[in-house]
Amino acid sequence: MLRRSLRLQEAGYYTEQGTPTVCYKEVICRVFQRRKGCVDSIDHHESIDNPQHTSNFQKWTTRYSRYSATRPIKFIKWLFPLLWSAYQLIHFAMLCMQLNEVQQELQIYKQQMIIFAPDTIPNFASESQGARVLHHLSSDTYWPQKDIGIVWDKIFYWWYSPKAQRRVIQEHSPLQPGNCWTFSGEQGHLFISLSHPVSITKVTLGHIAKSQSIHGHIASAPREFSVYGLRTEDEEGTFLGKLVYDQDGAAFQTFDLPNPEQGAFRHVMLRINNNWGNVDYTCIYSFRVHGN
Repeated sequence: MLRRSLRLQEAGYYTEQGTPTVCYKEVICRVFQRRKGCVDSIDHHESIDNPQHTSNFQKWTTRYSRYSATRPIKFIKWLFPLLWSAYQLIHFAMLCMQLNEVQQELQIYKQQMIIFAPDTIPNFASESQGARVLHHLSSDTYWPQKDIGIVWDKIFYWWYSPKAQRRVIQEHSPLQPGNCWTFSGEQGHLFISLSHPVSITKVTLGHIAKSQSIHGHIASAPREFSVYGLRTEDEEGTFLGKLVYDQDGAAFQTFDLPNPEQGAFRHVMLRINNNWGNVDYTCIYSFRVHGN
């Protein structure tokens, strides 16, 4: 007597005589074949005279047809989130690229703001508008030689000194290293005749930024300075305020005067009290006067 499989017996694969209803020798269903092909092959070769076997076969085919019908829907449900995630990832990458470009442009504008002057504010200490430096009332220009004994050196110094003082009111922008007026030591002053009588409210002091210096520092830049307003050349002047130039700030720094309501002035005197560490000389690149 042949051995019977309990699973196959419960599934109705054996007749009452004990013979199998399906001959597996007649049907070869390989693992890698599609199920539908196997079903068609079985349906073509086997006998389905057994009602029990027919019922099980119909149940199996119905279940497979339902699975085949729901497979595209499940695939779409799985594909849509994947495409949406890919879209979000591409969109995020594009935003990062745009943000990087904006940051680079902002850095360029920031650098320009550091080295360029605020030209939108009217300047009453501009040589092109009629302002001038009174050389005989200002400090002497720094000269590297201690003793000016040669005649040609004296002539050159007399010619060079007024020219260097005029650089302060010529509105150079951006500032170029070395294109400044230099006086000896840490203390000095510059006397300027303004283009118009003006009630002074703000002043702008200019020096090259640290990023422009070949030494990496600006020890010769002014530190503490005072501003005086004068109506005539002979008077002592009215104190308008004491201010501090930041060596780590922008090249052009604009200051609001603490005491602006002092009337209109025809002249202004810039007095440098000290610098940022250079004991030999102090450099002034630009000085501007604003007001009404």
